[in-house]
Amino acid sequence: MRSKRQQSKGRQFVRRQRRPIQAVLVGLAVAAAISLMQWAGLFTSLRLAATNFLYETAGDPGDDVVIVAIDEQSLRALGDWPWTFAPYVQLLDRLGGAGAVGLDVLLPDPGPEGNPDADELQRAVRRSGNVILPLAGPLRPPVATPDELYWVWTEETLRPFPALVEAAAGAGSVEVVLDNDATLRRVPLLVDVKAMDAQGQEGGAVETWEALGLRVLRARLGLGDAPASLLGDRVVIGDETEIKYEVRTDANGAMLVNFVGHPDTFPSRSFVDVIEGPVDPGTFDDKIVLVGMMNALVEMDLHRTPVAARRMSGVEFQANVIHTLLHHRPLVPQSRVGTTLTVVALALVSAIVLSQLEVLPGAAFTVLLAGGYFVLTGIQFNAGRLPDVLFPYAAILVDYAAVMAARFARERVERRQVSDVFGRFVSAEVRDAIVNVALEDPDLIQPGGRQMEISVLFADIRGFTTIAEQLPPSEVVEVLNQYLDSMEEEVFKQRGTLDKYTGDGMMVIFGAPLEQPDHAERAVRAALGMQRAAAEVSRRRGDVGWKAAYGIGIATGPAVVGHIGSKRRLDYTAIGDTVNLASRLEGIAPPATILVNRATYEAVRDVAIVEELEPVTVKGKKKPVVVYKVLGLREDAA
Repeated sequence: MRSKRQQSKGRQFVRRQRRPIQAVLVGLAVAAAISLMQWAGLFTSLRLAATNFLYETAGDPGDDVVIVAIDEQSLRALGDWPWTFAPYVQLLDRLGGAGAVGLDVLLPDPGPEGNPDADELQRAVRRSGNVILPLAGPLRPPVATPDELYWVWTEETLRPFPALVEAAAGAGSVEVVLDNDATLRRVPLLVDVKAMDAQGQEGGAVETWEALGLRVLRARLGLGDAPASLLGDRVVIGDETEIKYEVRTDANGAMLVNFVGHPDTFPSRSFVDVIEGPVDPGTFDDKIVLVGMMNALVEMDLHRTPVAARRMSGVEFQANVIHTLLHHRPLVPQSRVGTTLTVVALALVSAIVLSQLEVLPGAAFTVLLAGGYFVLTGIQFNAGRLPDVLFPYAAILVDYAAVMAARFARERVERRQVSDVFGRFVSAEVRDAIVNVALEDPDLIQPGGRQMEISVLFADIRGFTTIAEQLPPSEVVEVLNQYLDSMEEEVFKQRGTLDKYTGDGMMVIFGAPLEQPDHAERAVRAALGMQRAAAEVSRRRGDVGWKAAYGIGIATGPAVVGHIGSKRRLDYTAIGDTVNLASRLEGIAPPATILVNRATYEAVRDVAIVEELEPVTVKGKKKPVVVYKVLGLREDAA
């Protein structure tokens, strides 16, 4: 049969086992609340902004892509914007060795009067054989269905003049997609051009534009005229017999750009330096060259990006698009289901671990978990995945707050329960200590008892019954309360547990519910303190006919201690032979006398002055009991 201690440990184990179960419920509740916010599309701008720290801000772009910048220096040298076509002719002649040239400058129709350099420009573009021209138009989002592309009205498109388009290797869209936080992260690789029907309603697509970056890549890699199409979550160049190139996108053909770094990361040359000679034309051999406005005061094509507070020029964004395509490094955002699973996993792990930790260790664990997830997001990003950051971090932080709030609420209830049970029996200091122990060992407030080594003190005011018969009832209560208050004060000084009042006396336990190795000494000190307190109360009251004195009995030994009683009424008390012996010793103790048993004597012989008396026969004992009389403390006699 299991011992009481084993049973206590078992109940403590069960209680500890319940904590993770409660924590799982808290974690699931937190995960459910955060996941609902996620699926409801709340905090979209904040969610997007929270991923900005993941992007590379000072990466190495390599030398595959070079920008020829129409900058402030070029504008001062070549005149106000827009220019004639002559500078572009000069530029293309200098870029003869380039692998591909992308113009991020819309060259307008020369008009009825013509442009003196229009024919020269057409010939220069045709000679190059690798020039990609820009296409533009107000971009409209697709209906929220897969496989539908972003689109523009054909009537609203902006294109280079037709003869130039015919001379070029191709043309591509420079339109981009701004997210809800007005930040540029995505580019549609395919754009439908739609015409209106006779009733002015949306008609079918009359053509599909490829993005400028995709057209430049096609020219540089020599992919030919193979068609480009959206297949699921990929844009594919090729046909059923051969796929020449493919890249991951969303379901509507928009690619999440993996930025190389902040603005001015890509190598660039000033337009005027290229055409006037300081820059060696060999610099551009086999390179992808992008031409566009950059670092100019009149520049309008500037965008907010996740890599820096400073806005990025459109041509440098196109460089990032091409770099992403060329090196097969598009970002794939984490799916909604993936985010939800991450939230649930973090919430459960956090809640279960936090349920076993106190506030400060829990805070430290929360910081470590957040740091661990930070490292994990970096690893995912480097692998080409853009994880959700906001909701998983919210799960970690809210979990900590929820678990700790639940713990505080639970402990507050438990503290109140313990205080209700023990607050009447012990001092405030001991009560608080009991509360802390009871939070770990709930047996202290559970019905039942356990065997402990304790010291039990019984005290009685000798002769009080006789005096009480001579006084009015109200004065009897007043006198009794004064003496009992003084006795209680001495008990609490020694951190004893006041079990009960016995009329004009009391029963006190030392060594329970809190274990006290020196419980016998504490009992003796309390008894001596009671005697001194009785004399002080008598002196203050001026009692002449009767001088209060206590008969006190103390016994040390094993006893069953706990909440004992019926279903309707339980009291914290001690039972057993030790309790009975203490009561018998008090019964035979003369006034102003403290009697103790052998076990008490053995425990206090080094601190108390004790006189051995003749063995006495007490009720319930067949053999006489060795009794000792406490005379005082050795420290007082020194």
